[in-house]
Amino acid sequence: MTLKTRFNLFIFLGIFIFLLNIPVVYFEITTSNRHLADLELSENLYENILEIRRYEKNFLLYHDRDSVESIRSHLELAETLVAEASDRLRGSTVGEQVNRLGEALDDYASLGELLRLSPATTLDDETRKELRVTGQQIVFLSAQLLRNQRRQVTVAANNALRWPLITMGAILLLFMAGAWTTIVKVVRPLSMIEEATGRVARGDYSPIPYTAATRTYVDHLVEAFNQMAQGLEAREEQIIHSRKIASLGTLVSGVAHELNNPINNIVLTADVINSRRGLSTERCAAMMRDVLDQALRASEIVKNLLEFSRAHSAGHEELDLAALLRESIQISENHMALSHVTLHDEIKDGLPPVKGSRQGLQQVFLNLITNAVHALGDGGDLTIRARREGESRVVVEVEDNGVGIAEEDVQRIFDPFFTTKEVGKGTGLGLSVSFGIIKKHGGGISVKSKLGQGTTFTIDLPTVESPGSSESSERKV
Repeated sequence: MTLKTRFNLFIFLGIFIFLLNIPVVYFEITTSNRHLADLELSENLYENILEIRRYEKNFLLYHDRDSVESIRSHLELAETLVAEASDRLRGSTVGEQVNRLGEALDDYASLGELLRLSPATTLDDETRKELRVTGQQIVFLSAQLLRNQRRQVTVAANNALRWPLITMGAILLLFMAGAWTTIVKVVRPLSMIEEATGRVARGDYSPIPYTAATRTYVDHLVEAFNQMAQGLEAREEQIIHSRKIASLGTLVSGVAHELNNPINNIVLTADVINSRRGLSTERCAAMMRDVLDQALRASEIVKNLLEFSRAHSAGHEELDLAALLRESIQISENHMALSHVTLHDEIKDGLPPVKGSRQGLQQVFLNLITNAVHALGDGGDLTIRARREGESRVVVEVEDNGVGIAEEDVQRIFDPFFTTKEVGKGTGLGLSVSFGIIKKHGGGISVKSKLGQGTTFTIDLPTVESPGSSESSERKV
């Protein structure tokens, strides 16, 4: 049974029960009203019979002839009420009681004629006794009839109340069944999809472990989500593989390009020296110095590669970040002055200390400042900010209003040997090495740039008291 069919069934059953309840409740209310009318009739009859007995006692005790007329008038009214009750209650459970009460009233009426014809003093004891017994009998029968009528009214009222309660209970059960079905078949799968969406955002593509006996639209949605997660995982693996291949290609071509130039110079110079074509001693010495310079250049490239790939960490110490930043600015002052760069120092005082390598962090700051000065060309604004972020982080920003970085290059800016500078003006290892240093310090580095408007590099580092100060962060671009 599909989910839609279930909900339609719940709705139709609820409507059917509600509509069925209307005639049932109407019938019970009508029955209750009828019993109330019968009860009113029985109460009037009982009260008249009590009045008859009261006047009977007045006559027998005080010989009051007016009481006889009162007895006759109430007796006639009682007989009229019994006749009416007999017509209305014929065939019911109390119809027999009404008939017996009518017979008792007839007997009492015949004795009442004796009261009318004879004074109380002339009635013998046997007649008096028979009158009292008959009077007690009509009181007993009318009281019994009244009790039965009250009982029927109570039953009718209970029935009139019971059916709405039963209907409400049935509708409540249907509502609970519908709510349970909604929770199990809709809300729970959707919450699982919501949770799985968060996992996908964190890179976890594990499928939703969900099985159902019946297939609904939500179940198909879960299946589609699992298929999407599998597709995303496969696609991510392809992208990662492609980026690894691209990065490896960039690395290899960069290494080949950087090492090829000094090696070619060394080979050509060595070949010239080896040919012994009448070179003077001074010329040979100069060419040997050139070979040495090219070898040192190749050695520097290899050193940068080793620094980039080195896994060990230098000794860490507590550092005053503001002082370290200003020291790095002082080292770069001449470079900034020659390039006509205006420096804006927005470094907050009283920053909490960080734990790290003085040499490593200064290398990062100098690299970012140097890159910013190169991006500014001949003049511009360079802003260096440092502030506390929350309770356990400090943030450093290096912002320039230079040429900026193209959007497609931002994603690759931290890749080794990737550079936006002209050939021969950069190895493309500076930002990669900086990223590795910041990562080893448990921090993160990110970049925001817009072509023609400038670039902002942001570094966040844990403070000494931060529990994450010794943990490495993930790469942020």
